Amino acid sequence: MTYNVSNGWQIDHQCPQCGAPVTMDEADRLLLCPFCRTKLYLVVSDHFRYCIPAPEATSRDITYLPYWRMKGLSFAVSNQEVTSRFFDTNLLALDVKGSPLPFSLGLRPQVLKLRFASPEMAGRFLEPGFNAQMAMERLSAGNPSGFLNAFIGEMVSLIYSPTYMENDVLYDALLQKPLSPSPLPLKTEDWNGLLTFDHPQDRQLRFMPTLCPQCGWDLQGDREALVLICRNCDSAWSFQATGMEKVTFSIITTDRENVHCYLPFWRMKARIEGIPLTSYADLIRVGNLPKVITREVEEKLLYFWSPAFKINPALFLRWTRQMTVYQPEGKSVDTFPEATTHPVTLPVSEAQESIIITLASLITDKRKLFPLLPKVRIAVDEFMLEYHPFLINRNELVHAQMNLTIDKNSLAFGVQL
Repeated sequence: MTYNVSNGWQIDHQCPQCGAPVTMDEADRLLLCPFCRTKLYLVVSDHFRYCIPAPEATSRDITYLPYWRMKGLSFAVSNQEVTSRFFDTNLLALDVKGSPLPFSLGLRPQVLKLRFASPEMAGRFLEPGFNAQMAMERLSAGNPSGFLNAFIGEMVSLIYSPTYMENDVLYDALLQKPLSPSPLPLKTEDWNGLLTFDHPQDRQLRFMPTLCPQCGWDLQGDREALVLICRNCDSAWSFQATGMEKVTFSIITTDRENVHCYLPFWRMKARIEGIPLTSYADLIRVGNLPKVITREVEEKLLYFWSPAFKINPALFLRWTRQMTVYQPEGKSVDTFPEATTHPVTLPVSEAQESIIITLASLITDKRKLFPLLPKVRIAVDEFMLEYHPFLINRNELVHAQMNLTIDKNSLAFGVQL
């Protein structure tokens, strides 16, 4: 299921196989060369690094300033409710007091094509003065909307912006203007103190062939997919810095006809410390659900569900709640259907972060249990990728078992998140 939606961030690159130019969207993980038909998966050890290219005609020594780029879903638990929003921001990754360095890149990366930063590029690259986790903490501190905050599905990357020094004043290499309306001098010796990093070798991209490790068949998946599937041996694979990992999955079957597509969800079994929650009966008590607690329910294992695809935060929370309350069951198979499968765009590591927010949204006795949430500890013991069947109804997709709907446009716009 492919959606031709672009968020405006594009990266120019060359095909590693034939050298032809390839333009990619920021969310793309597959490099598809239109000339030699090569299909490669992009892998980095931590996060992607991009740069805004300096003018090719310049003869000045270019220094690239680092900016953290963060985009995703944000959830906050206050004393009375769970609120959600989408965030997309970038901030200077250096702590330099009294300097003219811009705090943000603004809209510049949206109107200029980026490139992947690599050791072969001319110029000096400053490594960030604080890591991505600290950047997320600063983002949370800047939006103190609750006593418990969670960022889910965030896309974190580094963007480098070109500058140069002239007469102890820092200039924007693209506009060739000082970086402050009233230029503040940044002494050369102070500037050189920041130049303590060179091109680290792990900055290079790795391009991995998309062949099934199990049977050698071509793996299939959309450009932004985090999990590729093999329809020859019915296996699923994720790409990590250490290599390819097999993903356990199941296909939920249905007797209903005209299944339009299958949407992926992460099913997670978790150990929760801080709140008594070990069975489905405990969830019924915590959420005051209109269900009868029987011996069978007391013994029933509790699972949490999360969409394995990105959608707007309100819909994301709605589906985590509904799937977890419903605890969908049924027959399943381990062979992929002929119907299309929606791409996995949310890794299980991010889905795990949704458990505490799902729990908070279900709690009814907020006065008693909400103060306990910051101390709750969650460990996921097992997880599985489940593909659920959906029927089509006008512009909506209908869950074949639960009869809940999701707008098709929300899936299309989710590609941008």
